[in-house]
Amino acid sequence: MPSPQDWNRAGLPAWTYRSERLLSVEAERVFLNHWHVVGHLNDVREPGDWLSFDLLGERALVMRGKDGVVRAFHNTCRHRGSRLVEGESGQCRGALVCPFHAWVYDLEGQLKTPSQPDKFPELDSQGWGLKCLELEVWRGLLFLRFEPGPQPAVATLMARHEQELHPYPLESLQPTDGFYSSPVTPVNWKAMVDVDNECYHCPTAHPGLSDLYGRRYEEGPWIDGTHRIRGPFNASESRHEINRDYRELVDQHPEPFASLPQAWLYIGLFPVSVLVFYPESAGFYRSIPLDATTSVMTGATYRYDGESESMREARALSQQIDAAVMEEDKHVCELHFQATASRYWEQAILGDSEKALREHHDMLRALIPELNATREPGSFESDARGA
Repeated sequence: MPSPQDWNRAGLPAWTYRSERLLSVEAERVFLNHWHVVGHLNDVREPGDWLSFDLLGERALVMRGKDGVVRAFHNTCRHRGSRLVEGESGQCRGALVCPFHAWVYDLEGQLKTPSQPDKFPELDSQGWGLKCLELEVWRGLLFLRFEPGPQPAVATLMARHEQELHPYPLESLQPTDGFYSSPVTPVNWKAMVDVDNECYHCPTAHPGLSDLYGRRYEEGPWIDGTHRIRGPFNASESRHEINRDYRELVDQHPEPFASLPQAWLYIGLFPVSVLVFYPESAGFYRSIPLDATTSVMTGATYRYDGESESMREARALSQQIDAAVMEEDKHVCELHFQATASRYWEQAILGDSEKALREHHDMLRALIPELNATREPGSFESDARGA
């Protein structure tokens, strides 16, 4: 165990990575009442276009109405609770029809009619319409949360990054290959986020990434719910062929993209969203828990409007580099997570290179004080919904 003078460097106890009871508390205190990036306005360009987002048993639907307004709803029929749309994205022609009993909703979420309406009392179209969720748009990107929570507006959270992100043409981002999801990974979601919050492991675990930007890596602290990581390309020539080819393509980008920094920039949004900004593309990813011991990484990549051939080819290579990094992170996540099942490994001590990881843990502790306990408590003050 850490000595008393090392408590400010202590990571979360091992039990916190395996408790289903804790995950139910995290759902209420960490996930459902915080913002999550779910897509871009250009994913739902036309009336009836929709996106879905599932999180710990809750289901969201983001859809553009006939009036042009993009709204978020619970992806749940008001009749018997059936999922209204299946899959990650799609298009409704004129109306949304429940696949179970054919209740019909308009594209603004109001009930048009139940099937066999004579079998029901008269139902108010708005009162029996789809239940709305909070949805915010920041520079074209869509964010939602299932319940009100402690975070301010997304624009407020992102305000300190506006100047750095100003050159990136985010409002006009164009979808590429749709949404992606990693294979189910046998780790707790926190193990996945832990790796994402430090690059202390990068020289060992990510030789290719270190060859691209590892020697000039910048990592800022978590401040008011956001975190900045930036990797300017190394001054020296890359040794790995894929990195050399990628950087040669970046050098060929036309203006205004040629003026974008030759760096990979990441902005984290507590608890699990990360926005990604490259010289040729942008996107996001999220670490999503399925249960206490399995998680997935989901996200999307977008091209800049006016993409050149060099940008298209660079985007393909950067996705290859990212795929290799994801596989490397999966491996080290599993190695770490396996230790949390041992009675002999109880808690980490975190160094100066893991400061952002310590800060993320501290934010979790502030929301769930029981995380300070070295053993799982018999009960959680925040067990009950709304406690």
